[in-house]
Amino acid sequence: MKHVFSKLFQRASFHPSAALVFYTDTVVFVQAKTDHFVVDRMGVSNVSDWSDAARNLITQHQLSGCNLKLVLGHGLYQSLVIDKPEINADELSTALPFLVKDLVNDSPSELIADGFPAAIKDRLQVFVASRQLITKIVLTCHEVGCHVTDITAEDVAWSRFSDPNRSQLILHADADGNLQLTAFNEQVLCFQRQLRGFTLPLVDRQALDGGSFQLDSLALELQRSLDFISAQLRNNPISQLIVSCDNEDNQTLAEELNKRLNISVQAIQEIDPAIDTNAARLGWAALQRPKDAIVNLYSDSLLPTKQWMTLSNIAASWLVLIVLFAGWAGWNSWQNSIIEKDLARQSSLLSEEQQKLDHARAQVAALFADPLKVNESKALMKELEVKRATLKVIEDHDESLRVGYAGLLKQLADAASGDISLQHIYVSGQSMDLSGLARNPDAVPRWVGAFKTYPFLAERRFQKMTLGRNEKNVVTFQLQAERKIIKESAQ
Repeated sequence: MKHVFSKLFQRASFHPSAALVFYTDTVVFVQAKTDHFVVDRMGVSNVSDWSDAARNLITQHQLSGCNLKLVLGHGLYQSLVIDKPEINADELSTALPFLVKDLVNDSPSELIADGFPAAIKDRLQVFVASRQLITKIVLTCHEVGCHVTDITAEDVAWSRFSDPNRSQLILHADADGNLQLTAFNEQVLCFQRQLRGFTLPLVDRQALDGGSFQLDSLALELQRSLDFISAQLRNNPISQLIVSCDNEDNQTLAEELNKRLNISVQAIQEIDPAIDTNAARLGWAALQRPKDAIVNLYSDSLLPTKQWMTLSNIAASWLVLIVLFAGWAGWNSWQNSIIEKDLARQSSLLSEEQQKLDHARAQVAALFADPLKVNESKALMKELEVKRATLKVIEDHDESLRVGYAGLLKQLADAASGDISLQHIYVSGQSMDLSGLARNPDAVPRWVGAFKTYPFLAERRFQKMTLGRNEKNVVTFQLQAERKIIKESAQ
């Protein structure tokens, strides 16, 4: 037994997470450091103060970015045993609230549930908690930068103090609580019971010498539970009782019960000087839970779903598009100014060459027909033709590049629709391709139909329209312009 606990304690000192244990009157914080544990607690008047207490503890211990594991104390959840349903394991947590609706007071939509096969054949052990209460805690942790990864119940958390190869009973009680009896078969919960009528502390040192009526009564109740559980676990009967009661001399209590029972009784093993109460022990136990624990009441559905197609998001996307259009228009204006300057320079060169040509013609007319001068004249004529061809290429340059797309983009922005979110625009000459998101499929043709009232958009023709949906089930569209093949011949 000591060997098993020593392995668990060694792993605990390097665990990066923190745990919060919730009771009706207090919230307990446990975190594992490199060589010790940090334990803190904060009292609450009722469960509605849980969120404030959790926020204060997380902020005080600077846990932003840390993973959190939560434990619900007795009275904050319900433990039920039902007939095992014929459903897949991955659908169990969704179906359980509806399967237990006749056994609880809340509606299925207000419940969170999880379970595992019980020790009794064809039965299911189920744990149920309030969705509203847990959601409020999870959102509070999320708001202060922490992520909840695991939520369990007190009865299940005690399994970390049992041996994985034995069946054991754990007798435990909080300082202000009743005695609880929990049984585990190879660390799987198989029985839980509350023992009523006992007053803590159980060990009355003044009455021990003459015997204790309360201890005798407790031993009798424990023996009855042992007989019942042994009938259920014939192949692996209970072989040990572990005692863990707050404000109690657990070692003395274990020795007294050892005299009265026919199984071994042992006091809870100490983990760390800071882990000195059952609430702290449950926080430690939560840190040891694996990712695939059999009961986990947490799911991502407790966090709010991000809504992307909201009015603010659409307005922001249009604002970004307007900024992009303005930048694009400015860039085109700058390009147009460069082209105009180049055109003016080429025109100046053409004028100079024309003057040279006129001067050469005058010289040729004044001279006799000299072969050298004729050849020089032909060379000048060829040079002039080359420069004219260059000028013609410049003059025939795509007029849309000189004028730019400012007017087109402005009218495209004016034609904006609240049902359309543009993500990509491609414009080249008379071709324009568009793609983006739509609120519904009918919004795309309705939006394109409005183009006829805008001169620059009315000239655009689309050859192909594609509609689809992305992974978030939002409508996507693509509009592809007509492609005209232009053949040019050069002399």
